Amino acid sequence: MAFLQIISDNILPLLVFVLIGYVLDRKYKMDVASFTKLTFFIVLPCFIFYSIYVAKIDMSMVHVFLISLLVMVCIGILATLVGRMRGFPSSKIEAFKNGTMFSNNGNIGIALIALVFSNAPYIVDGKTPYLAMASAAATMMLVQMNMFLNTLGLYQAGKGRLTPRDALSVVFHMPVIYTLVAVFSIKYSGFDMSTTFVWPILQNSAAALVAIVMVALGMQIHRSKLSFSDPDAWLGCALRLIGGPIVAYLLIRVWGLFGIIFEPTISQSILIMCSVPAAVNSVLYAVEFHNCEDFATELVMMSTFLSCITMTGTIYLARVLFPIV
Repeated sequence: MAFLQIISDNILPLLVFVLIGYVLDRKYKMDVASFTKLTFFIVLPCFIFYSIYVAKIDMSMVHVFLISLLVMVCIGILATLVGRMRGFPSSKIEAFKNGTMFSNNGNIGIALIALVFSNAPYIVDGKTPYLAMASAAATMMLVQMNMFLNTLGLYQAGKGRLTPRDALSVVFHMPVIYTLVAVFSIKYSGFDMSTTFVWPILQNSAAALVAIVMVALGMQIHRSKLSFSDPDAWLGCALRLIGGPIVAYLLIRVWGLFGIIFEPTISQSILIMCSVPAAVNSVLYAVEFHNCEDFATELVMMSTFLSCITMTGTIYLARVLFPIV
């Protein structure tokens, strides 16, 4: 039942948008470049600004941020080693890293946490006492992922085709990095953005992210040759879907050795968030820089399909490893 619910509530809606993009491109030959520009310069900055501004960031969650960051770094190191052992060219190594280091926390992760902790066995007397803490941890991990996916991820995608200096120049020409500076400055200045005319713009643009990004992915799938037989893509899926939770579990235990014991709810949330499939943005970046687009698309789609199984397994293991009751 949980397996089917995860698919119907989280995976299926995303796949419908992908199908829409596929059909639209097949019938009308859509302009993918226009979609990526719309995402980079309007929708994504608004989403990042809105999600960080409304997030309740408690200083006690700094350790959650650090674990999320270290999971990303560890997976990135492993991806680099795998790429070199497999003899990947530098451009494919960067695409491989983007497809494994970064996860779809914004589209799937947050919704999955809300689903898990709003249903049995986490309902007590008709209430959801664990949801707030789980959502806070998930939001902190979303903030971490947004910050690095849209800066480091963008840099790595460009680095695959450009010199490091040119790739860094591209990052600083994108609005995302300035959005991060602006949102943290405004958030902690005490200024209330929700009373301004800009607020509905941010809300509506942020809400459009999932649809636009997944439709663009559908277009790219129509133009790509997907075989689901690429061993490198399977390796990437294993690293993202299995390696992520394993690394997260080990880091939680390491934190415990130093006397930092997380609430079981937080530990479960960390493990679940680290099981989420590859970030769709990695495909957009690959398309933008013409850097292994087919491989990036196959890795994202395979990890999304396979996550229906692996995320369900991770949710079960999280309950066993970090029991709440």
